[in-house]
This record gives sequence, C-alpha cells and structure tokens, in this order.
Amino acid sequence: MAAFAEAKFAILEVVLRRSAVQSVTALVALLAASACTLDFDQFEPELFPASSGSGSGGSGGGDGGGQATTSSTTSSGGGGGEDCLNGDDDDGDGAVDCADDDCSGFACVTVPEDWQGPGILYQGPEAADVACPEGFPTRVDVGGRDVLDTPATCSPCSCGAPDVACEAPAVTVYGDEGCDGANVTLPVRSENCINLGEDFQPGSYSGDAPDVDSARCAASGGEATLPPPRFGTEGVVCAPGPDAGGCAGGEACAPREIDAPFEQGVCIWREGERRCPEEFGERHVFASSVIDDRGCTQCTCDASGVSCAATLTLFQRDGCRTPVETVPFNGVCVDDPPPAASVSIEVTGTGSCRPRGGEPTGEIEEGEDRITVCCAR
Repeated sequence: MAAFAEAKFAILEVVLRRSAVQSVTALVALLAASACTLDFDQFEPELFPASSGSGSGGSGGGDGGGQATTSSTTSSGGGGGEDCLNGDDDDGDGAVDCADDDCSGFACVTVPEDWQGPGILYQGPEAADVACPEGFPTRVDVGGRDVLDTPATCSPCSCGAPDVACEAPAVTVYGDEGCDGANVTLPVRSENCINLGEDFQPGSYSGDAPDVDSARCAASGGEATLPPPRFGTEGVVCAPGPDAGGCAGGEACAPREIDAPFEQGVCIWREGERRCPEEFGERHVFASSVIDDRGCTQCTCDASGVSCAATLTLFQRDGCRTPVETVPFNGVCVDDPPPAASVSIEVTGTGSCRPRGGEPTGEIEEGEDRITVCCAR
C-alpha cells in the first residue's frame, strides 16, 4: 500500500505541472483506474411498480380492504414513462401502450366474441369496500355465492283498547236474608235508570258478572325491515378504460400480473352459466340475483284476558237520584239492602288483549340468474 501511495503522489505531481485541460483529463483517468466496479446486472427491474397516485394503495392489501390495488398502469422503463392503458404515446417514442417496450408488464389479449373484458377479478367478503385501482375505471359487480340468510327485523306487535260486547246481566232477588227462600231472576236489558214504582226492599239479592259476548282489539306493528341481501363471497370485476391501445383489432391491452386482493390473471365475463373458452380456463360462476321472501307474521290480538263487569246502584228517589248503595255483580249475597225507588246497572268491559305474531318468516336464496367469469393466468 505504501508503494502504491508513493506512485499515486508521483503521478499527481506530473499532472499538476500540465495545463488545466490536461490536468483534468489525467485526473479523471486516474480515478477511473482506481474505482470499484458495480455490477448492475445483479438487480432485476421491477415490472409492476406500485402506483404513486394518491387514489391507490400499496401492493399488499390481502384483507379485502378498500384501498388495495393492482400494479401501476405506468411502466418504469427507460423511455420516459409510458402510461400503458390510456391510449396515448406518453413518452413520445412513437409506440402506444402495449406496443411500447416500456410496457413489458402488459400484453395484448383477445376477447372472444359475445364476451366482455378484459378485466381483473376480486372475489371475497365485502366487495363494496374494494376500490378498483387506477387505470381500471369500469366496475362490474358480478354477484356472489353462498347467500347470507339474514332474517327480517320485525317491529313489535301491540294491541289497542278492547272493543267488548257483554251479555245482559241478571240479578236474583230473594224474599229472605242470606239469599234464601222464594226468588226470582230478573235479566236487565238496559243500562238506563229503572224506576221501581214503589219502595223496593227484598230480603237479599245477588248478581253474577255477565259473560263476554264478543271482544276484539285492533292490532298494529309487525312491519318488516329487510337487511340488504349479501353473499358470503362477493365478486367484482374492474376493467380498463376504452382508450387502452397498442394492440391489433379485436385485442385489448391488459396487465400480465395482478396484485392482491385481486385474483391473478386477466378475466372475461358473460351473463349466464357458460363454459369458458379454452384460453380462459379458470371458471368462476356467480349468482347475480336473489329470491327474497323474508317478512313477518301478521300481528293479532288474543282477547282471552278481556272480561265483563257490572255494578248495581240503588237510589232513594225516582230517576236514579240520591244514590244510597252500589254493589258489584260478583256472586256475593247482599243481605238487608236499603229501600230503593230506582236502580241503574253499569256494564263495562275490562282487561286487555295480548299481542301475538310479528315473528320473522321466510328466507333469502340465490336466484337463477348467473354471471360466468373466466380467467387466464
């Protein structure tokens, strides 16, 4: 090393004695002779760099999140940067999109007759949260598989006040106390005041509550709220715009490799359940419709909790004036009632109805409509 250093200084002394141009030339040659050599061939160029646009995410994104994207549609080749899907000669080299050497990560694809494409496919949960990447503005929701049978949500049932019709009450009058001796049962067909004509003073009497003739309550509620139909696996295809060029007639420019969460391979699609063309052998069939007969059972009201009640009021004077006693019709014997010139009976319906119904019913299932997506890796 000492000998090399002495030789180097000797050369520098010679260089410094020469003209300025000659000195620079000699110095450059000296540095070139002593520099290390870097082998650039050991690094492979990245064919699909991640997009630098603000609307895209990185190349990871395997969780189905909304910002995972495919590889960038702009090549990183040495021609100045060619956007490989916009139909323009961005780098001015006379070649467009797939015809440009900068777009080595893209290829021309022939789309068979009656099929749509090309595009890239995502299949997984919650496709609505997956954004189509830059350069693929056309989004096609192709349906899904394994429909989720989420039941309807039913609003609670309720019942209004009962509308009750009661049978006519009856009172049994006894000549003796303790509801004994001679008696007569008198049906009461009016709730109006009844004048007895003279003082009425039986030994005792009793009355039973009248039976229910009819009862009903107005039902409400049971409206169904249906969660949107969802599939366990949902599919979406993202297609490049119509301007992508650089290919022969009947062909379209498409990427060779795709980043997650999208499936590898360029895809075509068509309505119906179809056989795939030979060159697009990877087949995916999605249901594009559902049959939804979810709902709620009708709300009804059980009137078994409704009953009828009656009370008897005795008055000292005609016209039901000056009440002296009010007793219920409950089957209990009333001894030694006071004298009465008139009576009235009040009949009422009591209790409430019990709501029934409002339970989820029906189900959701895949319809007969299908979309077939075929991909070529």
